[in-house]
Amino acid sequence: MPTRFRPALLWLAPVLLASPLVAAALQAAPPAPVTLPALTFTSPDAARGAQRSAGCAGCHGAGGVSGEETVPSLAGQVASYTRQQLSAYRAKVRGDSTMQNVAARLTDQDIADIAAHFAALAPGPAWKGADAAVRAQGAALYAKGDPARNLIACSVCHGAGGGGSDSLILPSITNLAPAYAEGTLAEYRETVPYAHPSPQAMHAAAQGLTDEELTALAAYLSSLK
Repeated sequence: MPTRFRPALLWLAPVLLASPLVAAALQAAPPAPVTLPALTFTSPDAARGAQRSAGCAGCHGAGGVSGEETVPSLAGQVASYTRQQLSAYRAKVRGDSTMQNVAARLTDQDIADIAAHFAALAPGPAWKGADAAVRAQGAALYAKGDPARNLIACSVCHGAGGGGSDSLILPSITNLAPAYAEGTLAEYRETVPYAHPSPQAMHAAAQGLTDEELTALAAYLSSLK
């Protein structure tokens, strides 16, 4: 019997959006024009997902561990988030033509199986080389935010260690490729890419972050083991 995937973050939305910091920023956020369809699939098969995702290594690295600063690793990512992102690319509400073409060839079951495969893999190592002072600035923003400027701490949703939550569609943001992390934060700062609580919350949380702070956060996230 197929099971209907419902974004579990909807359960978190009333709590998250009730935060004064998030609610204040959301007042200026325009509604997104596209709503992601629900996915329909049976129990995910990680072994089948390994077969269907064999070509992903060309960009995302062997074992889903990226060696490119602009390309995210997939190993260890929570399955619900990978499903959401592949669905967003397939619906063409995330603007990467390569990923849109890849996702266009996937069924709902393929997406579920691929997400299960990558979730079962061991994450790669933390990135090295960022300036210690820049990382420290990012660490402070991650842990505490800046209440005076309505900047909510990243740890509120993603956890102190950045591991996220599969049940709440909160991604793991540990050891993110630094350039990818910075670009994604900038994307969320500028827009709500699709109608779902997680990008709405990210848009709100990123409001007010300067370019320097985006760089600092990316440096810190890339250093998280």
